[in-house]
Amino acid sequence: MRAVLLLLLLAFAAGPQRAAAEERVWRVGLLSNSSPPPSDVTTTYHDEILRALAHDGFAVGKNLQFIERYSENHADRLPLLAREINAAGADVIVAVSDVSIRAALAATKTTSIVMVVGDDPVTTGLVASFAHPGGRVTGIFFQVSEGDAKRLELLSEAIPSARRLGYLGVSFQRTTRADTMASAAARLGIELVMHWVEGPAEYGFAFAAMKNEGAAGAVVAASQPLASHAREVAARASENGLPTICEWDYMARVGCVFGFGHDLAYAQYRVGEYVARILKGALPAELPVERPDKWKLTINRGVAQRLGFVIPPLILARADEVIE
Repeated sequence: MRAVLLLLLLAFAAGPQRAAAEERVWRVGLLSNSSPPPSDVTTTYHDEILRALAHDGFAVGKNLQFIERYSENHADRLPLLAREINAAGADVIVAVSDVSIRAALAATKTTSIVMVVGDDPVTTGLVASFAHPGGRVTGIFFQVSEGDAKRLELLSEAIPSARRLGYLGVSFQRTTRADTMASAAARLGIELVMHWVEGPAEYGFAFAAMKNEGAAGAVVAASQPLASHAREVAARASENGLPTICEWDYMARVGCVFGFGHDLAYAQYRVGEYVARILKGALPAELPVERPDKWKLTINRGVAQRLGFVIPPLILARADEVIE
């Protein structure tokens, strides 16, 4: 009896240690067709996803491993990076951009994917519907084409005398954005001169062309490459005397006059909440795709003043943040 009691006591003492040692380590991957976030960015997918996961008990160093891969805006690298994340044993992959999602889908046939996408995922075939995705992909749809149209409208309000404005897009966006932007310009009764670039070397030439064509300001398209190069985009526009409206608040902090887009921190945290729900057993097929409708207006009045551009008081009054 004494021996049995001793064995039971030893087993009881070892139990918690064995449970801790055997606690599962969950692995979450992040695949993005961009560069790692610049130091100017105040909110990142890395930080917000981990913050959301910590709320549900998943923490790096305890029961979570976070695997990040960035293509540096070279989409051809994504398949290899996706395979690396899969080889690391990811339970869920966060994929930012359509090409990242497709690379992740090709790299694994079973892993759940939380997407961040700008083009309609139903139209592109990534999900069956917003309410019932129906596969292993769900997440956030940013509606970037509609966002670019909203930015054009705001810029036209900020420069009411303008009859011609510019639009800087990335070449691969031409087929999905050109018609939408032309229609938006027609509704506003303005002419839009659109320039499509391949990379940073062409930014200055594009803005110079807009200026020569009489554009009073420029909309910078929502895209990962342009957001990654926000400081350079803003600098080249300023060199040509063009006030710009960009997508994210941090783009205004580094030189765009306006940053107007979805509340990025909110969306990044929501992505983390999707991941947590899947790790806890939810199926992507049953998690509706979210279309965030929280917007944020940031104005860099200091840049506007250097350009000799006076921002209308009504626009200033709408700002969530004004940078002097």
